[in-house]
Amino acid sequence: MIHELFLFEWAVDQNGYKIVRWQQEGPGIAPFDVDDIRRNGGPMRFYRPLDEPGLWRQFAETCSSSAGVLEFVNEFGLLTDDARARAWKGEEVQTQRRISSSNQPLENILRFAAFIRHLAGLIDAGDRENASNLLNRFPPEMQKLQQFNDRKARYEPVLVPLTLKDALLHQTGEEIGGKRQWRRCRNTGCPKWFPLGQSGHTIRREFCSDRCRVASARRDRLEEDRKDAQ
Repeated sequence: MIHELFLFEWAVDQNGYKIVRWQQEGPGIAPFDVDDIRRNGGPMRFYRPLDEPGLWRQFAETCSSSAGVLEFVNEFGLLTDDARARAWKGEEVQTQRRISSSNQPLENILRFAAFIRHLAGLIDAGDRENASNLLNRFPPEMQKLQQFNDRKARYEPVLVPLTLKDALLHQTGEEIGGKRQWRRCRNTGCPKWFPLGQSGHTIRREFCSDRCRVASARRDRLEEDRKDAQ
């Protein structure tokens, strides 16, 4: 059993995020425009990124444009935190619940998504050696803690990501060492990916959930009725 202490949680502003353009200046540097993704300042909602095994794929595919980045962070939050924004649930060292920083450069998120897309392409092509070498240059930051394994009646080490960015890198690294295939949900408009094969769904599965399967079937029926009526 993994106790609550070791379940990494990340925060999302329930009022969403926005893109803000501002002008950066510096000594000897001509002013230039910078686009930031900023919180709207609402209450925070928490979720567990590692409960979404295909989140790294969804991030890489969705965040190829400014609109895609905004769509992703509105659902899953910004990627990193800082010393001022980092928060603990109750007393320190009693949780792994964290809050992202209030703003991040849009360009940084786009570049990171391009990096994850490149790694996904290498994995899909079976080039796990180059994927591993590249990830080893930019590994995730993880906190090593001890947890009590109830079944084995002993303490064991567990690695916990520090940020959402680290969680996405961790998921990517897990796939480099695995042999699963991935499929995007067939339901129109659903951005989720799900694993197939070992420790995943059957190879014939086409939808990420029953909800998407039913929604797709309903849409297909409506389309057939529309064609019959013409």
